[in-house]
Amino acid sequence: MKKLFFILLSAFSFAQEPEIYGTWANQEKEFVTIDYDNTFKRFFLKKKRKIVIASGIVEIVDKELRIVRNDTTDNYNLCYYIGKETLVICKPRSTRAWLWQRVGY
Repeated sequence: MKKLFFILLSAFSFAQEPEIYGTWANQEKEFVTIDYDNTFKRFFLKKKRKIVIASGIVEIVDKELRIVRNDTTDNYNLCYYIGKETLVICKPRSTRAWLWQRVGY
């Protein structure tokens, strides 16, 4: 019974690929934090203040990131790839992508 409980708890806690969680930075000096509750915030720092560019919920659905923004009424699916210390995410409605480097967990 304990084993089944642990498996169910693990599946619930890491319903997504655990590698995606953490804080990431890109070359444009932007950051994105993806938390274990599947919320995200994309932001930049200005004079040590966090300026939020986008926020919402992120889920992995059919090998894509399903983004539901809570700062706008927008939502969309994005292709992605997770490496050991890098994360590539296609930009919405674009042929370009972000390249993120892990900066924290």
